[in-house]
Amino acid sequence: MPMFESLFIILAFVVVLGALVFTMDDLFIDAYALFKRIKPALINADLMAKIKSAPQKNIAIIVANWKEAEVIAPMIRGNLRGLSYQNYTFFLGVYPNDTATWEAASKLEALYPHKVVVVVNTQPGPTSKGQMLNEMARQIFKSEQHLSKKYDLLLMQDSEDVLHPHSLSLMNYYSSFADFVQIPVFSFDVAPRSLVGGIYIDEFAESHTKDLLVREALGAAVPSAGVGTLLSRELVLSLQDLQKGDFLKEDTLTEDYHLGMMTKELGFKSKFACVRYEKDNGQKEFIATREYFPSALNASMRQKSRWTLGIAFQGLENLSWRGTFIDKYFMWRDRRGPWNSILIILSTLLLAMFVIADLTGDVPAVLRHPAFQLLLGLNLLNMTVRLVQRMIAVSRTNARVHIALVPVRWLLANVVNIGATYKAYRQYQESQKTGKRPVWIKTDHRLPEHFGKEIEVQNT
Repeated sequence: MPMFESLFIILAFVVVLGALVFTMDDLFIDAYALFKRIKPALINADLMAKIKSAPQKNIAIIVANWKEAEVIAPMIRGNLRGLSYQNYTFFLGVYPNDTATWEAASKLEALYPHKVVVVVNTQPGPTSKGQMLNEMARQIFKSEQHLSKKYDLLLMQDSEDVLHPHSLSLMNYYSSFADFVQIPVFSFDVAPRSLVGGIYIDEFAESHTKDLLVREALGAAVPSAGVGTLLSRELVLSLQDLQKGDFLKEDTLTEDYHLGMMTKELGFKSKFACVRYEKDNGQKEFIATREYFPSALNASMRQKSRWTLGIAFQGLENLSWRGTFIDKYFMWRDRRGPWNSILIILSTLLLAMFVIADLTGDVPAVLRHPAFQLLLGLNLLNMTVRLVQRMIAVSRTNARVHIALVPVRWLLANVVNIGATYKAYRQYQESQKTGKRPVWIKTDHRLPEHFGKEIEVQNT
């Protein structure tokens, strides 16, 4: 048998069987959600009234900043204007060598002395986001006597986040039942031509309206999204005791993901609060954190390389395969990204080989066999189901124009993920050789055009 034909057959079966395993994995999540009727909850007026009237615990909203001078002021002003909750304080973490952000944060502290406090890191930046948030938590707890206020809950947010008016009320309500509360994170609508930015619409819509709900229902650990994550004081103190004063692990770029895993391991209860409510005009709206994600190809690859490095490579190193069978199953799902990328590359190579073989009339007989054709048909069917599932998810969270763009953005997402996997692998290998921790990978942030502008004019 010629070498080309042998490689062709081997590659064909590797790709087809690999794709079948991955798509059946996804179909299990779809089927479980369908048969168990798992979907975002629609809360009625009575429950909404209970959420709003629940005794308000003191919430410390911690925001880590590195070169965020352009967005931090409108973010704070806009959220101060919008939130319907009262007992909260924004703590803005800044580095001593990032003077522009420090100055912007200090102006906000002077303007809103009862709602904004600046925390200056003892180390120059950038360190890691985990190091900054750990530093902030320690300083907040140490300063409580001076502030004459004790914080019951810590809420992690970013400098580009737009908080829903009822988000603090919702998390405060569920904090009576859980020590870790995560609400959904969704992308704002972007222009249809912004295909890279739209990738995040599709991925977060599916993950945060179905996948995480199934994960919670099966009893697996709920990972933090890094924002919209509320932690009880008891959980933070327990994590600090375990990790020598750190509530977040610093030697990983996905300290938020690790946080969710550790919460379950320590026996604390988690809640993924994915709910919608009906507004006065009859429109149904998610109580979620919204933000813009990178819209440029390189920026998206850079951000996703951080997620891949932290979850797939550092996650394996730090967490191994601990936990129950269900926890291990979802760890497999979380870490399979690099394998997905390899499979996509091999699929592209296989397609090229099929084209060549078809042009020359040399398609091996085994690949024309009905059994192999059945495998191809199953994969095609599964891929169609995947796209339909993602389109349904997008219809829940964003404007209808984005539904039709899902197939196009799915192809582009594969390109982004391949680039991110390559970057993540290179970064991991470099850190293994040098022993140096990867530092904070900066992503440029933006807010909705008019967010925080009106209140800024009123206060000048």
